[in-house]
Amino acid sequence: MTEEMIFDLQRFADGDSGADGSTGDAPDTGAAGGEGSTSDPPGNNAGGEGGKPDGNTILGGDGKNDPAKPTGVPDAYDFKGVVPEGMDYDEASAAAFGEVAKKAGLSQEQASAIAAYGMQYMQQGVDAALKAVYDTQAAWADEARTQLGGEFDATVAKAAAARDALAAKVPGFTAMLNETGAGNRVEMIRLMAVIGDLIGEDGGDRNSSGGTEKSIYPNTDFNKY
Repeated sequence: MTEEMIFDLQRFADGDSGADGSTGDAPDTGAAGGEGSTSDPPGNNAGGEGGKPDGNTILGGDGKNDPAKPTGVPDAYDFKGVVPEGMDYDEASAAAFGEVAKKAGLSQEQASAIAAYGMQYMQQGVDAALKAVYDTQAAWADEARTQLGGEFDATVAKAAAARDALAAKVPGFTAMLNETGAGNRVEMIRLMAVIGDLIGEDGGDRNSSGGTEKSIYPNTDFNKY
């Protein structure tokens, strides 16, 4: 084997790559930003004016088909069609739930389904609460009948006379007894019966000149009370 064909690693390490004395340096192409450089970094310019991006990346597109973007979300929701019968439509509550539904990206159909379930659940709670109130009032009435026993009818008659007399001077008094259920409490019945004894069982108009029962308290002017 001749000397010219020997692959001498030391010669390459010394930079001696040939007889012409080339040093092996890379040619200057202007990549450092000098004059004559024509290449731009990838993605730096999508063709916009003055070297600015035109708003879309190569693969980004306009985002219209992005599945992450909510679709079918209305500007305003309408829940009037799912309000249970007998329940009032609360505009403020509907608007507040609409904001939550919009943030969640729900369609009108999806939001209505959730609202309907929520209102039905709430209505069931209201019905259960009302039933508990009615059951309590019925229990008060049963207790009054039990405690008054044979005097129940007579006591209630006196109480009713007092009720009518007071209702003439206190508008809404009878409605209060019914709304609160206090008219079934044995304590209220007994109290009104005592008042009935004081003003007379008939509860008549004592301002008239005749046809009324003589008061057992002739020296008391009940018009002052």
